[in-house]
Amino acid sequence: MRLSDWITPTTPAGTALFLMWNGYHVFSIPHRELVRSPHSVRFSGVGGKRSSCTESFVDCAWREGVEEIGTVITSIDSASQTHLFRADGSLTAISLVDEAISPRLVLEKQNHTGHGSLSVSDPSYYLVAFDASLNAPPTPRNELAALIYMQDAHLALMQDGTEWAIADLLQRDARIECQAGVSLAPATTLIPHGTAKFLVHWLHERSC
Repeated sequence: MRLSDWITPTTPAGTALFLMWNGYHVFSIPHRELVRSPHSVRFSGVGGKRSSCTESFVDCAWREGVEEIGTVITSIDSASQTHLFRADGSLTAISLVDEAISPRLVLEKQNHTGHGSLSVSDPSYYLVAFDASLNAPPTPRNELAALIYMQDAHLALMQDGTEWAIADLLQRDARIECQAGVSLAPATTLIPHGTAKFLVHWLHERSC
């Protein structure tokens, strides 16, 4: 299968990173989430849209990573397996033949909220997400309000669709780092989105 077969140069697309630090998944909370709904925010992998239709997905992942968490990424790594996560919730293992670095995830997004960079009327958006390595703790910068650190056990709590409050997760050893001047109320609930939603789904399938 070729990624270019369904993600053409004109297809809205971007990237995200699967990051780990000291046994924790590292997710981001963009500032726009606090504007959209400050009491219930989405969290996902660090990343964003391609700057142009000619920007490669790996280059986009590097650029977005540096912009959002600084120069702490040492490599973008090939995944042992690529998954296609469709908008209908179906999850399929696929093999890509046209990518030098294999992404862990290709995610299809539909029904856009209009609060991000996509309008409600935009067509499907594809997120290409890669594993990456860090050599130091990341720091939320620019459009990121905060980084949240979670383990598999925290994500497993969300498998039934329950929205957990930040305070409850912190009591269970999750961690959060806000950008200077930003604060999130302890009662703020968190919704897995993008790579986080994939991991919640993937962990559930593995446990069945």
